[in-house]
Amino acid sequence: MAQQGQQGQQQEGPNPRIPLVAVALNRGSSTAFDSKLVNAYIEKQADGEVWLVKRPGLIRLSGVTAGVGQGVYNWQGAIYQIVGATVYKNGVALAGTVDTSNGVYSWGSTLGGTPSLFLQNGVALYYYNTTVGLTAIASPPSFAPNTLVKGSAYLDSVTYIMDTGGVVWGSAADDLTTWAATNRIKAQIEPDAGVAIAKQLVYVIALKQWSTEVFYDASNVGSPLGSVQGSKLNYGCRNANTVQDMEGALYWVSSTRAGSVGVMKMEALAATPISTPPIERLLQSVDFTAVCSWVAKQDGHKFYGLDFPNSGITLVYDDKIQEWYQWTDPNIASLSLVASTFNSAQQVVLQDATDGNLYTFSNAAYGDDGSLFPVDLYTPNWDGGTKKRKMVNKLYVIADQTAGSQVTIRTNDSDYAVGSWSNPVMVDLSQEAPYIDNMGTFIRRAHHIRHLANTPLRLKALEPHLLIGSL
Repeated sequence: MAQQGQQGQQQEGPNPRIPLVAVALNRGSSTAFDSKLVNAYIEKQADGEVWLVKRPGLIRLSGVTAGVGQGVYNWQGAIYQIVGATVYKNGVALAGTVDTSNGVYSWGSTLGGTPSLFLQNGVALYYYNTTVGLTAIASPPSFAPNTLVKGSAYLDSVTYIMDTGGVVWGSAADDLTTWAATNRIKAQIEPDAGVAIAKQLVYVIALKQWSTEVFYDASNVGSPLGSVQGSKLNYGCRNANTVQDMEGALYWVSSTRAGSVGVMKMEALAATPISTPPIERLLQSVDFTAVCSWVAKQDGHKFYGLDFPNSGITLVYDDKIQEWYQWTDPNIASLSLVASTFNSAQQVVLQDATDGNLYTFSNAAYGDDGSLFPVDLYTPNWDGGTKKRKMVNKLYVIADQTAGSQVTIRTNDSDYAVGSWSNPVMVDLSQEAPYIDNMGTFIRRAHHIRHLANTPLRLKALEPHLLIGSL
């Protein structure tokens, strides 16, 4: 008879697979514990199979004189980017400079006899057209004692902006130089401050500290806008730089009077929280001082990215799968993307925050601008459905067979304790059935898989061949 605490008689068990669909499950504000998926995303196939796929790499599209990236936008087929105090059109600097005191610019445009591009950063406003060039808007409405917030909404020939007092101001019809003092309406259901303004469908969306109000063109005297009754949300906006529009849906980091921070998605005026409890725990601890955001549609997935450079983390929401990932640069820092748009080839165009260069995602690139980035998968603790001690004779990696590709695997049997990870073992994914021998015994185990190679990667599962003890 086996004594208490000994392995006892072993029996060969089934070979259950350990799924590699590891989403963020951090138990606290640190990402050092529990499962996470870094620099990859989840793909569900039509036959029900689920795979982990390496994220696309970044390919440089263009470069200008290096400087801080402050926005990028596609208007009338041309790409406009702001680097430092200079606005570039298709890589050529426009005459004049813009304010650099308040970070990323928001963009809009008008129609009329002379269509114009509209840009502002919450401090200064400008417009551009081929007739007058880049021009500062010298006489916006008197905001005193309030200040402008980021964003704009063009509706029925009028451009709308908002101040921190929650007042929504309208321009003259297709005229960004004229802002009548009477063309104003206040978002005043709640007494909170204005944070950002946006548009959805044919509605103006006023995002405030802990509430959101919706307006429509009611053809009123003064301001044409009227309030959409019953549309008020008890969610506000944590920071204007988190607001993004992707194919008509609005995404932003929310805040409430209860003190919570989350992420919202609004589609057809219906707003839904999309952040999970683990993501909200991370958002409660990050530094919002320099937050920026971007969106990208790639291979049927719609990604909403939140970059927190001061906290060294980039969170990415996959709208297709409705899951969250972490993406990094090759140095395992935040991804440093500050804004996004598209080009004539219908590629996503992303601007780097530190040098202002433009990039696109590519599945043919396995690094960022030539530098490899790691794919890291930390699985949840796994016990195979039993608390009995298990011995792993072989651990198979179920993955695409790819020449030149490899992963390293290490394990932790002590609930992710920092000093308890085993030495990493290399697995060659060019083999038909790659595996590791003699992986020891465990009751509950987490796995860390790392891929760092100039190759694609698709992983499906780990398959341990087990002997199960009687105790």
